[in-house]
Amino acid sequence: MLVQFFDTDAGTTVYINPEYVVTLRPDPATPERSTIVKLRDGESFRVQGTHVEVAAKLGRVTATP
Repeated sequence: MLVQFFDTDAGTTVYINPEYVVTLRPDPATPERSTIVKLRDGESFRVQGTHVEVAAKLGRVTATP
């Protein structure tokens, strides 16, 4: 399942598959507003939300039978 986020660099919506996420970390420039998400293919995004909020949103995804 894909999770919708707002890419703060591109200014557009991005959809991320939680299974491909390798790391989440606060954006050093604005840690209270954005998070850097790194995917297993090496690509990374700056998305809106603290790393705690982003992790919670990614963690809410449930598998369907």
